[in-house]
Order: sequence, then structure tokens, then C-alpha cells
Amino acid sequence: MPQRGASVQLFNKYQQLVAKTASDVQGRFAFVAVPADLYSLHATLASFLPAAKDKISVKPGSSSVLQIHLATLFSSVEVNYVVPTSAMADDWKWVLRSSPATRPITRLVDDSSFEEHSGAKAKPPIFTETRAMFSLSGGDGGTPDGAAALGDWGTGFALSTTVFGNSELKVSGSYGDMAAMGPPSLTICAIYSPHEEGYFGRPPEMTVMMSQVGGLNSPLSTGQNAPTESALLGSAPLRAMSLGMYETADPLDNVHVEYGALAESLSYLQQNTRISPFARLTVDTGRMGHWVASYSDGSQPDALLRHSWDNEGNIETRNSGDFVSAGSLAKLPQLSRQNGRLEMQRTRSLEIGWNKTSGSRVYAFSAFSESVSHGRINLAGDLSSIHPEDLLTDAYASTSTYNIGRYSRKGYLASAAQKAGDHVDFSVAYGRMGGFSSNSHSFSSGSFIDQTTVNVASAQVRASLPVLGTQFQSEYAWVDSGTVLPQHLFTTQNSRVSPGFNVYLRQPLPSLFGFPGRLEFTADLRNLLAQGYLPIGSGADGHMLIVQVPRSIRGGLNFIF
Repeated sequence: MPQRGASVQLFNKYQQLVAKTASDVQGRFAFVAVPADLYSLHATLASFLPAAKDKISVKPGSSSVLQIHLATLFSSVEVNYVVPTSAMADDWKWVLRSSPATRPITRLVDDSSFEEHSGAKAKPPIFTETRAMFSLSGGDGGTPDGAAALGDWGTGFALSTTVFGNSELKVSGSYGDMAAMGPPSLTICAIYSPHEEGYFGRPPEMTVMMSQVGGLNSPLSTGQNAPTESALLGSAPLRAMSLGMYETADPLDNVHVEYGALAESLSYLQQNTRISPFARLTVDTGRMGHWVASYSDGSQPDALLRHSWDNEGNIETRNSGDFVSAGSLAKLPQLSRQNGRLEMQRTRSLEIGWNKTSGSRVYAFSAFSESVSHGRINLAGDLSSIHPEDLLTDAYASTSTYNIGRYSRKGYLASAAQKAGDHVDFSVAYGRMGGFSSNSHSFSSGSFIDQTTVNVASAQVRASLPVLGTQFQSEYAWVDSGTVLPQHLFTTQNSRVSPGFNVYLRQPLPSLFGFPGRLEFTADLRNLLAQGYLPIGSGADGHMLIVQVPRSIRGGLNFIF
């Protein structure tokens, strides 16, 4: 009997998800233009046992046809009766819930997995589905406005594993150094995500991050008062630690709530601590789309950014289907200095949004209002007219951070994303939001910038080549000339606005000398057209630049196991 709606997933020989589809009314499914290789297939359907087939050979110029008889031992597909892992737990739950009470459910497992006592449960392995990546990169270093600085060269690692079959652990870190310039930069982050409920419900997702940045100093002008190498080496390192919690709840069938908090502690000549709460409410109105409202106070709500929407409007963990980049989880707080004291930028943001999926197209609209204290902008050039105790830089950065105090702004962004086949999708966006412009040549405290309303438009293209495995992402964002735009990270839609022309490339490489994993080349090109540099005169001896996003070029090599 044909079965409609069966979920069919295709995995490559590294057990990575390549594609997924569903069977039609005739029970048919297909994967088109699959590169020649060995694959495995996993089929699931409510009230049927999961079915799997390994070592499916796909040859050039030919098609491979499989006939699947669910829950039949005489099928051409091998039916695996195994202890449910985190990836199969939901499949088994639907089997048990939808099957009649008189239908026996049996599983064939190894005798060694049972204890001697009668009725003992099978013990799942401690670590399963483990993947790891180690990266080497070089090029332009980071900035005080971004994540952990890497300097001239840097290394990073990432590891993802399933613990006891019911939770996931992700660990990521980075190490950066610059020749003859201060201590190295170190960051490490761990995220523990339980997938099953315990006696008191499902535990929350926990995040721990620690970092140290050496060579932190107050820069002077590039003239005779420039800091010496010994001054950089003797400067105190910055140490940061944070503990975060992320939890979800579904009070109604169409209502999803996310909430949590992040506690941060900084040590740099003095101690600085804070707690940053956040929350997001999503209401599914069916054909009318999703209505979303979010609130955060303090640091950027990275937990909400990690959990986003897929192309079908479902809330999922970002990067859950793909492997996290090395060092991508570990980030530094947004820092600046005021009167010699280290300060963390605090942003109180309220955002309301709507998104709707129509076939292969996604529409979204978001409006926000935020209030910022200890706001920051990036400066470069002649900084002699600014008091050194109001500047922050490190040995890896090409710019300095200046504390502009308090400001408030509002804005909105409308976007549309289109999926063109299985390998190409693109999006466009337009909006207006608060920014800054130059108003005078005076360097009195905070008087050289004015708030203004900025027009912004962006376009993004993401593509992958099925044969070569190349992943390519390019984006261009335009803002009004003579203005700079602080970045707002939207939590009610997937669009973002990063001014300038940016390109990111990932290219798999052939394995050499029997390497057990695979190699991958990466390129990260930021602001290639050098846009967003706003000049401001600082007297007869020179000038200063407000830098929105510094131009940088960085390449790397990933070793994936």
C-alpha cells in the first residue's frame, strides 16, 4: 500500500545530511542530480518502524531505484532495531504513540548492552555522533567591535557530540597571535543542550564562555606619542567569563516562548559584572504567518540568534544541520573605555516582527526600538585630539573604539527570500533606521557626530555546487553616503545588514596521504569596496576616520573529522 508523507533523508559516506524529501500520494520519492558516491538512506513514518539502508552506490549517468517496505523483514531495505539515539528518539516516540495497543513493539539489541538483572534498560554509549574541526587561518586581524581577535594568524577548533544519546555538547575555541605584539588571544565556549525531559521537565540549555585578550592598551596618535612595544607587552590582559541559560515553553499549541539570561564578568584593572535577560514570543497564525516579539536588555542575545527559523517557518537551532565553524561560538562582549574605566555596551531592545512562508518564498518585516548606553564607534587615523582614557584598542586591531555615551534609535526592515532550486537562494531587504553623520570639525566631547535617519538596502546570494561541493555566499548592503550605521542584529527574522560588499567561500579539497577526515579551504572577505569610511578633520596636522566595518581579507584551512 503506498504511504504518503514518509520522511526520507539522504546521508553521504561521512554520515552528513545531504538532502531530505517526503513521499507523494503514490509513495514515490526522488533525489535528482546526486553526485556519484556511496550514500545511506533513512525513512520514517508515524506508526511504522524507521528503515535504513547503507552503502547505496550511485554511479555516473545512471539512477538507483529503491523499494521500501516499512516494518517488513523481507524488504530490500535493512530495518535496524537499535537503541534510540538523539537523532532517532522522536521517530521511536511516534511509533509507540501511534501504534495499536495490541501490536508488539520489539527491538533487537546486543546482549552485552543489558545488565544481568531482569528488566534492566540498555545503556547508551557516552559519546556518539561526534564531529570535530580544526582550522588554521591568516590575514587581517579582528576588531574591538567583533568577536575574538585572531591577529596575523590564528587557530580554532570546534567539537560536537551527543552525550548519553539524549543531549548535545558543542565546544568551540580560538587562539590568535601577532608577531612581537603582546600575549595571545584565547577564547573557549561550551554549549550543553538537553533533548529529553527528566523528572522536573527538560533542563535548560547552558552556555559557558571564557576568554583572555592580551596587549590591551589606550592608543595615542601615530606620531611621537605612539605606544611602544614594551608598553603593549606590559599592559594588563582582559579576562572575561560568562554563564548563559536558554529555555523554551509552549503554553498553547500555536504559542512558543523562549527566554533566558546571560551573566557576564570582566576583569581589566577593575571588575565589571552584569546580567542580561532576554525573551521572545512567537505566535503561529497559520496562513497569516508568524508574529514575533522579542526583548533583550544588556548584551547581544546570542542564544536567540542561534535559534532561528528554517525555510519552512519552523523554529530550529541555527547550524543544527551544518557543522559550527571553529571559534564561531566564542565571542567577546562589546567593550569601550570611559574616563579610563572599562565599560560594556548595554542595549535595551524591543522588536516586533512578522514572517510568512509562501511556497519557496519567505516574506518578513521587523520594527525595533532600542536604547544604548556606553555606545561605541570605531575610529582610525589621527586620534591625538581625543583623550586616551576614552579609547580602547588591542595589538590585533586596526581601529580604536570610542565611547559616545547614550543614544536611542528606531528602525524597520522588510525582506524577501527566494529559494531557486536545491542549490541557490537569494534575498533582498530595505529599511530605515537610526545612524550617525558628521556635523563639524570640532573634537569637543561627542560633538563631531549627529544622529540621523539612514536608508539601507541589501542583497544576498547563497549557492552551492553539487559536484565540487563549493559553498558560496555574497552580500552587499548600501547605506546613505556620509553616514555610518550601527549594526542591529534582528531576532524576529533571518535578515541582517552588514554594510559593504562581503564574500564568504568554503571549498572542499581532496584528502591527501590517506587523511581520515576531509579538508576544506575558506575565504572571508569583508567590505571589499572600503565603504563606510567617514572622514572628520582634526585640525591642520591630520584627520580622523569613523570606520563602520574595516576592510579585511582572511583565508584558512579546515580539517574536519
